[in-house]
Amino acid sequence: MLQPLQMNRRPELLVLAAFTLLNGCASLQPGPVPADGNTSPAVAQAPPPASLTPYLDTLAKMAPGDPVRQQAELAATLASAQQSRSADDTLRYALALGSAGHASSNPVEAKRLISDLLAGTHDLEPVELAFANAFLREFDARVALYAEIARQREDTEQRLKSLDASADLRTATLAAENKVLRRALAEAERKLEAVAEMERSLLEPATEPGAEEPPP
Repeated sequence: MLQPLQMNRRPELLVLAAFTLLNGCASLQPGPVPADGNTSPAVAQAPPPASLTPYLDTLAKMAPGDPVRQQAELAATLASAQQSRSADDTLRYALALGSAGHASSNPVEAKRLISDLLAGTHDLEPVELAFANAFLREFDARVALYAEIARQREDTEQRLKSLDASADLRTATLAAENKVLRRALAEAERKLEAVAEMERSLLEPATEPGAEEPPP
């Protein structure tokens, strides 16, 4: 004998089983046939994602260690950007120009090139946009760092100049004070000599000319 709880749940189980069976039958029914009679399933052909390999190759060639290789890659990317005027070639040149570790590194100009590129009309893929924005932030941070270093260098030079000026002023002041002290010392010595001369004149006996000395 079934328990009351089991009897109450049996209708729900039957409805669930019937619903599952109906769904299975519906899935077995053929779908609408295309007008051209092609019954093969259509597969959407997604465009292949953009490759970052050219940019990574440029960054690898701009790595420190070989100035000749760096200058050759920089010249090659500049020529490509000037010839094609394409967004990807411009981005490659900006990456080469802004790379650290070579004599012609210019993150300020590289930042400007990428900013102008992203602000205008371009055909960069999303992955290329993300790549460009990442290096834009990196160049911006380097520009801010260089500006801070330049400010600290200028501040240090100003402080050194101020210290030198203070030292020069202190030296001039000491020289003037020394001159005044030497003058005062000479004047004191002159007065002292005059006093000594006066004392000698007072201590010497006064003798009149032609006066005979008293007999012993």
